Amino acid sequence: MDSLREVVYMLDRYKVRQIDVLTNNGAPKENRYFECYVGLREGRWKDNDEIAAHFGLEPGSKTFTRFKNELKKRLCNSLLFIDTSLPEFNDYNRAYISLLNQWAVAKLLFHRGAKSAFMELAEQALSIARKFEYVDLIFDILRTIKIATLPLPQYHKEYQRYKELYYQYKSAFEADLAAREAYESAIDMLVGKRGYKKDFSAQTRALHRSLKPFAEQNDFVVFNYYYRLLDIYADLMEHKWADALEKTTAAKTFLESKPFMAQAYWLSFAHQEVACLIMLNQFERTQKTLAQMREMATEGFPNWFKTFELGAIAAFYASDYTEVWKICKTVSKHPRFSEISTMDQESWKVFQGYLVLLVKGGAIPLSPREKGEVEKFRLQSWLNDLPLFSQDKRGANIPVLILQALLQLQENRLDAFESRVEALRKYRQRNLDANDEHFRTDCFIRLLELLPRFAGKATPIRQEGEKWLEKMRAVSNDLLDRSYEIEVVPYERQWEWVLNMLEKQPLAAAPGGAQTR
Repeated sequence: MDSLREVVYMLDRYKVRQIDVLTNNGAPKENRYFECYVGLREGRWKDNDEIAAHFGLEPGSKTFTRFKNELKKRLCNSLLFIDTSLPEFNDYNRAYISLLNQWAVAKLLFHRGAKSAFMELAEQALSIARKFEYVDLIFDILRTIKIATLPLPQYHKEYQRYKELYYQYKSAFEADLAAREAYESAIDMLVGKRGYKKDFSAQTRALHRSLKPFAEQNDFVVFNYYYRLLDIYADLMEHKWADALEKTTAAKTFLESKPFMAQAYWLSFAHQEVACLIMLNQFERTQKTLAQMREMATEGFPNWFKTFELGAIAAFYASDYTEVWKICKTVSKHPRFSEISTMDQESWKVFQGYLVLLVKGGAIPLSPREKGEVEKFRLQSWLNDLPLFSQDKRGANIPVLILQALLQLQENRLDAFESRVEALRKYRQRNLDANDEHFRTDCFIRLLELLPRFAGKATPIRQEGEKWLEKMRAVSNDLLDRSYEIEVVPYERQWEWVLNMLEKQPLAAAPGGAQTR
């Protein structure tokens, strides 16, 4: 059912020109396929059993299996008629989709022996592919044209020209393959493996150096995307924000120099650029890049949500909490919010949790109606909405665990706060690697442990906390290392919130009647 849903959502997002492919010209018997498409799109059924029951079929039967397979076939056929004139397509990806369709038809003609028709389409496809630097398709087209023209005397001159082009683009294709493989090797070092990213920077630089022989003669987009990205990643792993920033800016300039705009690649570099700018506290320039990204990203699509996520993080880091509130409202109320990945949805819910803490602390001025919305916040309901974050022991659950403690402290519930801090202490000992990627989190949890230890007395807590703050400041946080640790707001700032809470009001009585101050 998941694979059916994926295709359905794709068709719902990109309107198809000819729904006849799906409905078979609307014949009564065939309308059930369209009905199933609409039902899946609207979420009418939760599983295959409910679909089968709706259409009077037996779940797991051969008849129902044939129905599902036929539906999937028609849905996939309908994908060929996606309307690429819609605004979410740009010239670069619009040309690629059209080219794939055209080249598929051309290859079919070739295999059926229609050589003249094949050559006409193939030459058109080659011209488009070269214009947009689709090296993989150029190589495939030239390879096929060579075979098609070789035995035909009338195409002898063309064969020689195509053979020369073939060897030229063969080198470019091999460079693309090498760049992609190097990139995959770098990512494979990080995915699913514990460890501080800096440990992998030397290997990443070695992979980048291995591509230099290709780089000297390669000006194509795809190769340069992976080649430059590896160089940037190596700097990011070592927290060399200024060096990485210079390289991301150069990469964007390279893409902008082309007669077409490869938007996905540009947005990827812009993402890295914004992260560097945030880490360097260059928030004015951050806003300029984000504004460019919003213009380029299509509303309601993943890149659009990711751009707003970066905007929220930048506002958090700049202490512009009112802006974060506005961004979260814009995103959470968008009709397509439910279509983004569950992990991304949970990221926004984590942001909302921190906003609740800030509102209760008086850091965000709200209207009475908005304050009423915050009053409806329930910690347990919020936790229930974060199954992935809450269960991730590699770091995604860290902001959730910390926020629980801070909310309890904000509400002056010392017994619950002390229990949460004790749980954090055990979590720190069992799950965190204090010598590597979790160093800053280890320091912050130790800071929170000072509150029960010194019975909530602000002065000794400040004094004792300074040594942990000093250690924490010696290691930069990493906005891009979201696999292991997430600082929604830098821990130094969160510690200031804690101290302000202690200054504003005495803590409630601890269990057993002992006063904390």
